[in-house]
Amino acid sequence: MKSADGIKNALGRLCARMKQDKRLEIAVYGVLILIGVLLFLISPNDKAGNAAQSGTAAGADESGVEELENRLEGILGSIRGAGKVRVMITYDTSSRLVPAMSTDVQSGTTENTSTGGQSVSETRTESSRPATISGSGGTETIVLTEIEPTVRGVIVIAEGAADVSVRVKLSNAVMTVLGISADRIEVFEMKRGEGEQ
Repeated sequence: MKSADGIKNALGRLCARMKQDKRLEIAVYGVLILIGVLLFLISPNDKAGNAAQSGTAAGADESGVEELENRLEGILGSIRGAGKVRVMITYDTSSRLVPAMSTDVQSGTTENTSTGGQSVSETRTESSRPATISGSGGTETIVLTEIEPTVRGVIVIAEGAADVSVRVKLSNAVMTVLGISADRIEVFEMKRGEGEQ
């Protein structure tokens, strides 16, 4: 309670000094405006808005990666001799949404008659912005397509990877599913006891 009273007293003294000295008042308001601008620039809402505009949502990307890894583990584990399988996928880029764009065209004419002659000039400006649609949940951006992330590499760890034919089958299956070359895939044998967990 004493600290709250101390703060009130300090603010009261500052306000009284600001009324007497206009330079101090301008300086204090300038600092407050600067703090407000800085808070606006680094606010989490602004970052969330930028992430939504670029079409990346970290949580959605991570859940999609995990789901793909789990599906691959299930499929690869079904290959004869593979045994228990674990998969890790890394990406160079994240997925991006490509919005439909709406183009606004504005044109106008300007007449100049000050020199006795008459001249007419036309101006045309174009601006584009993401197209939106109104629904029950508010306005939503219209998405044309989603660009899938680029796979950097895949690690497959399997109990049966000591067998060369199993290793080749696992690698071929990953190449088929992800559409990547063999040099981006590494297949390793799972250490003993790991598959029993």
